[in-house]
Amino acid sequence: MGPYYRATSQTTGAFFDSFYQHPILMLLLVAGIVAAGIFIWRRKTPPAA
Repeated sequence: MGPYYRATSQTTGAFFDSFYQHPILMLLLVAGIVAAGIFIWRRKTPPAA
C-alpha cells in the first residue's frame, strides 16, 4: 500500500478498500447522494402551482 494509507486508520483504509474491490458500491453511494440532494432541494423550494 502506497502513501495513501499512511495517514489513515486501519478501519478507514478497509472502508475505502471495499470501494476498490466492489465498484458498484461507489455507484450506489453517488446515486444515493444525488437522490437525497434532489429530495431535500424539492422540499425547500415552494411548489410552483
